[in-house]
Amino acid sequence: MAVSKIDLKKERKNLDRLITFFHFKSARRKIEKCLKFCQKHDDDFFFYYFLAQKCILRHDFNKAIKYLDSALKLRKDDGCTYNDKAICLAELGKYGKAMDCFDEGIRKDRDCASLYHNKGWLLNMLGKYRDAVIFFKKALEFEPGRAESLYSLADTYLHLGDRRAKTYLQKALVQVKGKCSFIHKEILKQLKNIQG
Repeated sequence: MAVSKIDLKKERKNLDRLITFFHFKSARRKIEKCLKFCQKHDDDFFFYYFLAQKCILRHDFNKAIKYLDSALKLRKDDGCTYNDKAICLAELGKYGKAMDCFDEGIRKDRDCASLYHNKGWLLNMLGKYRDAVIFFKKALEFEPGRAESLYSLADTYLHLGDRRAKTYLQKALVQVKGKCSFIHKEILKQLKNIQG
């Protein structure tokens, strides 16, 4: 693809998929390509956004937050930027601030499935399983075939001892096939354990 024909919103979504499914080498290449495009076209918002992604892949979450804050100064209602900032805060163990950031992002961009999914991820991680279910289901309202939300909802149901876990594992298995062999194998293992 020629550098002059990049759709940065689409590239951001593609990058999210690459990172979600552990394709880090491809993600790094995509980030570099997008950064070059941003520099050439003076797109400061996406330049800061993709610099933050570079930092996230290096686990430099504090630096990523600084770039995400710079991006938010340029686009105050961008749900994806709030989402990534909240994830960085959670990775730093600042769970309360992360939750506040997810909530602020949801207030400003009610249609961003990633905000609901990742708030569910944090709630699930904190053992607030019933609350997590609500947010995973909300993410699935926006993106019904979202593999990570199907899988995370199944995981939450497993923690709750709910039989619906099997159904959601099966749905996730269909969506993840061919996208991530690691997650595919994990789902198969979990299904085998459920069937006993």
